Amino acid sequence: MSLSLNIILSAFFIFLRVTGFFLSAPFFNGNSIPNQIKLYAAIIFSFLILNVLVLQGFNPTLELSILEISTIVIKEILIGVALGFTGQIIFAGLDLAGSLISYQTSLSFANMVDASTQQQNSVLSNLLTTLGVLIFLGIGGEKILLNGLIKSFEIVPLGTGNVYYIGPYLLEIATFLFLIGLQITIPFILVILLIDVSLAIFARIMPQVNLMFISLPIKFGVGLILLILLIPYLPTIYEIIFTRIPEYLMEMIEVISR
Repeated sequence: MSLSLNIILSAFFIFLRVTGFFLSAPFFNGNSIPNQIKLYAAIIFSFLILNVLVLQGFNPTLELSILEISTIVIKEILIGVALGFTGQIIFAGLDLAGSLISYQTSLSFANMVDASTQQQNSVLSNLLTTLGVLIFLGIGGEKILLNGLIKSFEIVPLGTGNVYYIGPYLLEIATFLFLIGLQITIPFILVILLIDVSLAIFARIMPQVNLMFISLPIKFGVGLILLILLIPYLPTIYEIIFTRIPEYLMEMIEVISR
């Protein structure tokens, strides 16, 4: 592959899209992976994509002004970030489910630092997201994301793509985030609601009892039992959820290619 200014510029644009993807995609954007490794991986992956494109007959003839180059730079970064966020929404839904369960079971005060984000999350949020990452890697989720990124270069050539529809579509699929959170949390919400109703009736019968002293251990114990019952079914639930990622990735690529 003979180097030329057009090839070098194309490689730079590919690198920008890949870097934006690595900065936002689940697993790849985790703080557990050093930034130097992410940078080297982005460079190597960009070089491989460029070689594949050249073998497929990719022969760019770019005659661009500084303004056009600046526009393409922003566009390629946004495309990569959008593709990564499409997968990240799934894990945001798992984090939301853990927060809702923690709130319902009086565990919201028990926080710990998430190693992947270096932010404080509830214990259950960390548990659900960690299990999610393990199952995600177990089913080859990183390959699904990378295949979506490679597919984007076939459908959305360098310097093209309509980034104006990225925001509305991300808001559209963000509803899936709340559905994930609610579907996992509904059993806890219903059971805790029944407990609250029972405690309210008990308070009317015996108003001198300190309900706060009684309700916290009851909710915690019931929530722990429900969590133990739920954990064996989490792999199946996660696999069903993760099967939506390729669909959303392709829809995002089609939205950008308009």
